[in-house]
Amino acid sequence: MIENGEQLALAWSHLVRNEEDRVLLDQVINSLVEQYDLVNKIAREPGAKAIIEQLLGRIVSAFGELSALAGKRVLDIACGSNSSQAPSTLDINTPLQTTTIHNTMGNVYTAQFEPWFCRILLALAADPVGIDFGDLRGEAFEHYQVDLVQAGALDFLPSHSFDALQDSRLFGSPEFAAQLPDRADRLKVAREIRDQEQRLLKEGGVLIHSDAVHLADKLKTSPA
Repeated sequence: MIENGEQLALAWSHLVRNEEDRVLLDQVINSLVEQYDLVNKIAREPGAKAIIEQLLGRIVSAFGELSALAGKRVLDIACGSNSSQAPSTLDINTPLQTTTIHNTMGNVYTAQFEPWFCRILLALAADPVGIDFGDLRGEAFEHYQVDLVQAGALDFLPSHSFDALQDSRLFGSPEFAAQLPDRADRLKVAREIRDQEQRLLKEGGVLIHSDAVHLADKLKTSPA
């Protein structure tokens, strides 16, 4: 069933806790539907709905309210792009459930990995910065094309310059796995990004989500 904006607002209503956030959620949905063709993209790829719910849920979990993002400078490392490929499977954790998305399309472009988080932040009047190796031309938020596998790739960003940040796309991407098949190389990149995240956050800044931290800890403790 093709969902419209009202149906999406109802499906995601559990994420909001007050009337101000309800208005903001409608604002976000309208932006994604009107500017980025969200309804049709969900119809083609239902997994996109779960991904966006996950991203909205992370904001609420980290800040308590959607309204808290206004004016915040937020970095999204490996933000997704308009040329991203789909992994074979993807686990999506939302406030209500965990969903596993199975890719049946092969290694082709997917709307699921467009830069939805930065687009959401824009609609919430935040100041997002997106980092990705893929194509981000035409996006309204500040963005940079960066190969995150390279040491020092984020050195150009000033220290303690972000109110919040996240990374959640790099380590599960087919491109990353193909580029770094060796476990030790993946651990090196995870440690680099984890350290960069610590450098880039302001004092008291919010780490919304970090696959780099989880991967570094996991690979550090698991047997070779």
